[in-house]
Amino acid sequence: MDLLKRHLDDAWTLFERACRHLKGRAIDDVQIELYDLAFSLAELVASRVMLEYAQRPAESSERALKEAVTQSFVAETVASLHSRIRLRPGAYGFASKELDSRYLELTDAALDPVELVKLGQLFRDRDGRLPIDHLDEERTLMRSSFRQFAEEQVLPLAEQIHREDLLVPDSIIDGIRELGCFGLSVPERYGGLKPDEEEDSLGMVVVTEELSRASLGAAGSLITRPEIMARSVLEGGTDEQKQRWLPGIARGDPLVAVSVTEPGTGSDVASVALRATPTQGGWLLNGGKTWCTFAGKAGAILVLARSEPEVTPPHRGLSLFVVEKPEFNGQSFE
Repeated sequence: MDLLKRHLDDAWTLFERACRHLKGRAIDDVQIELYDLAFSLAELVASRVMLEYAQRPAESSERALKEAVTQSFVAETVASLHSRIRLRPGAYGFASKELDSRYLELTDAALDPVELVKLGQLFRDRDGRLPIDHLDEERTLMRSSFRQFAEEQVLPLAEQIHREDLLVPDSIIDGIRELGCFGLSVPERYGGLKPDEEEDSLGMVVVTEELSRASLGAAGSLITRPEIMARSVLEGGTDEQKQRWLPGIARGDPLVAVSVTEPGTGSDVASVALRATPTQGGWLLNGGKTWCTFAGKAGAILVLARSEPEVTPPHRGLSLFVVEKPEFNGQSFE
């Protein structure tokens, strides 16, 4: 673990130097660089957490798995950072000859196919599960409750829903609603489960993981839409809008959807063409959207539209609108 930490420390040094080189630049001028570094930052922070996780006291068999998966993850993180910087070193303030290759000793050992096969067997020996010893009592109980629900209510229906292209049944939706899933990203003061004083992304991760273990499509993804809408209203909504929407989102009444993707452009928000034009008493939305998950069942859709077409660059001048609609039980509606 000490050698692994040294390689990770070196990677952090590399990352921080790249950030210093970009400091003071306009974000729009260095989008590619910041996109790459944002990924690397997430991976580096996760690697630091994995190292702490691997060093927690554990039985020998658990410790072997924790150390092996940590070594593999950190090696991939270090390799990814080097790959991004080496692709365009000048953009990050480096000359090619400055970048050493000592990290290859780590990746060659940790990511050797033989070692990965051993890691896979360690997972198989534990039924694919990592030792969980870093959750507090509340999240451990949450994990247990949602795992039980997923195994008893979601798993028996998951294959049929997938193979026969069925709608998610009310039994799953109602169960998720009763467990409070839709309120995971809504603060307690609005009737949700998220503490008012702090973020609780870990709770969202625990629940999403357990539901997705049974089925991502039939359960795990259902709670992402209310999360997106709740965060949007919290960040950009008025006090009146927060009182109007957040308690209902937390209750799962109405169910909600998010509409961003458009025909021909996909989810590239800079290319959003649906126009929002102010009219007497509101806004007129005119254009096309596609691939809006849960759109039929939803009673409200969060729609991304171009409200200021003259504004440049094109990823600006956009607004989010909460559009109410009747709920439909079917795969098509008008």
